[in-house]
Amino acid sequence: MRKFLGVIGVASLVVGPAFAADLPVKAPPMLAPAFSWTGLYFGGNLGWAWSHSTWCTDADKYAKSNCTVDLVDQKGDNVLGGGQIGGRYQFNNFVIGVEGMFDAMNLGVTSPGIVPGLPGRTRSATFNNLYSATGQLGFAWNQALIYGKGGWAGTEVEFSANNTLAGGFNLNATKRIDGWTAGGGIEYMMSQYISVGVEYDYYRFDDIGNISDLRNTGGKLIGCAFCGGNTNVQTVTGRVNFKLDSLGWSFSGFR
Repeated sequence: MRKFLGVIGVASLVVGPAFAADLPVKAPPMLAPAFSWTGLYFGGNLGWAWSHSTWCTDADKYAKSNCTVDLVDQKGDNVLGGGQIGGRYQFNNFVIGVEGMFDAMNLGVTSPGIVPGLPGRTRSATFNNLYSATGQLGFAWNQALIYGKGGWAGTEVEFSANNTLAGGFNLNATKRIDGWTAGGGIEYMMSQYISVGVEYDYYRFDDIGNISDLRNTGGKLIGCAFCGGNTNVQTVTGRVNFKLDSLGWSFSGFR
């Protein structure tokens, strides 16, 4: 009897593990993916812009040198929209990144000339498009990110100082100008690969004029055509971004 029980015990030690190996093993529970801001992205934006610009002109030659009379001070606003592309890297709760952005914009203001006794004069400055290259620094709470940004900015401005009366002459010029920008925003991940947000940006452009010795349509040489001045443009935009690896790309160094 003891020998029989011993044989049964040995058999259970041999057969038991082999039988258990054939049993189905329950898979471990799937863990929800951790949200990360690390990666390359591209997206679009749409919003509103408003500007304040000052400059001067001697287009009528009634003003003294350096535009002490014909001074222009204008404010305007309009819609803008465009896109952005960039990359971010998250370490702990901190996020750093770089971004390039381009927005189509046509922000123009026309006002009458202010030199007394000269009717029919108009003064206008139109800012076409905004573009920037900035660095970012932010702080993340899982799906939420708050960040600041700053760097280089550029735009193109069209100046005019025209005489709309019969026989009047026009004076026009276009110039690309450089400046700087600073701003910030809040962004939220709808999924691992799609985020939405709101951003505010301030753009500053100094010395937007400094166009001298320009001839008007009558051939008259204007020493101080569009001089001095500066402008600031402010924007508020809604944004949506898409991480590139959501389209099947693999950037292991940015995971």
